[in-house]
Amino acid sequence: MKTSIRVSALAVLVLLALCGIRGVRLEAQSTFGSVRGSTTDQTGAAIPGAQVTLRSLDESTETSTVSDAEGNFAFENLKPGHYTLAAAKEGFAKAVVDQAELAARQTLRVDLKLDVAAQVQAIEVSASPLSVNTENATLADSQKSSDITPLPLNSRAVSTSPLASLAASPDVVKDSQGDLAVAGATAAMVGFSVDGISTASVRMSGALQDAYPSSEGIQEMKVTAFNNNAEFAQIGDVTFTTKSGANQFHGSLFEYLQNDALDATIFNVSETAPKHFNTFGGSLGGPVILPHLYNGKDKTFFFLDYEGNRRRTSDPELLLVPTQAERSGNLSAFVTARGGHFAGPLQRRHDLDHRAGSDGNHHLPNPAIHR
Repeated sequence: MKTSIRVSALAVLVLLALCGIRGVRLEAQSTFGSVRGSTTDQTGAAIPGAQVTLRSLDESTETSTVSDAEGNFAFENLKPGHYTLAAAKEGFAKAVVDQAELAARQTLRVDLKLDVAAQVQAIEVSASPLSVNTENATLADSQKSSDITPLPLNSRAVSTSPLASLAASPDVVKDSQGDLAVAGATAAMVGFSVDGISTASVRMSGALQDAYPSSEGIQEMKVTAFNNNAEFAQIGDVTFTTKSGANQFHGSLFEYLQNDALDATIFNVSETAPKHFNTFGGSLGGPVILPHLYNGKDKTFFFLDYEGNRRRTSDPELLLVPTQAERSGNLSAFVTARGGHFAGPLQRRHDLDHRAGSDGNHHLPNPAIHR
């Protein structure tokens, strides 16, 4: 009895451990990134115990850490966005990087050099750190919404899916079936996700076509083509990151119009087919502010977007219909088109038997159907 209880308790512990591992695995599949770096003096010697502060320019939030004995520091699980970093320690001037941009699932390295306080009070670096990845061997390409919008890629022409914007990535090609392939891998070896949620098709290779938000609500597109992280279990990965509210109000309005004004006519059709496509909408984001009730500045944010599609189309068709004479039984035009005689099931059999000619054909003197 005691053995049975011990075995059951051990099974429960193993189950809880597996659940915990699964929870960590799901949490890792996100769009968060990290910022790493080191604090050194002008000679390159490590400065341990420096106070490093990371501030979000989008949400006006701050988080701090202390560099370790080797001068290294790290900020994990950060939302993609714009940040500033500052390092300070007694006896040294404050070092500031006023702009650092973090992409989705990126490990950004920012090193801070502090000078002696007697020489200068603060060192400010105005330029953004180089975006060269020195933390791992992953090859990835990131495109922002502002980079994709000017390109002649109207993905709204057929669908609201932003997959057409993948043409801007040099690592993406289409295979013979029209599926998207990354870095030479097959479509089944590529993962697709939006904000860490998989949008890959479970029935066929490739991505779902209409499982994406409006193109207006997408902040960034990232294509990982080589040495992908192990938690994604695929050779390549395509990640879409949606926009979020920030400390400043921002929004947009758009209208895409397509009509038949410049369309060519179809063969044997004198007029163009009527077509009117209207895709319209907008977005709005910012802090949640309720007058006299709540001020969410620096604390609570919102973002919303809307996209509407109105499509009115027509397809021309060329049909052959019987003339009024043919409908009344006069097939003279039909007989003439067939060489001047007619032999077919429209004449009753016993009327045709005694009219057979010497050539064996059943001639029809009167092209009208005999009733």
